[in-house]
Amino acid sequence: MQLQKIDILEDGRLLLPDELRESLKNTPELWMAWNDDIIVINRKSPDKSQEFISQDERIKRFFATADKLSKFNELAPISEEEIQAEVEAYRSEY
Repeated sequence: MQLQKIDILEDGRLLLPDELRESLKNTPELWMAWNDDIIVINRKSPDKSQEFISQDERIKRFFATADKLSKFNELAPISEEEIQAEVEAYRSEY
């Protein structure tokens, strides 16, 4: 997933990066969900065969899943001194 600032023109249109615009050429529509802090854009519409879930509930579920996944990647921050000590230890081995 990429992160990039997108400018909003005076008339409210979004100025998309060329790469994203190119990837959307054959996409006839986008679906959006938003609240005060978050905007989620999806290429596909919600599957009508699934139970109806409000946009707020979808966003809550998304962030709950993201929180669970982030716990797998949590590491204690490493100080500059610890990095330097590891580099020195590596150098002394070789």
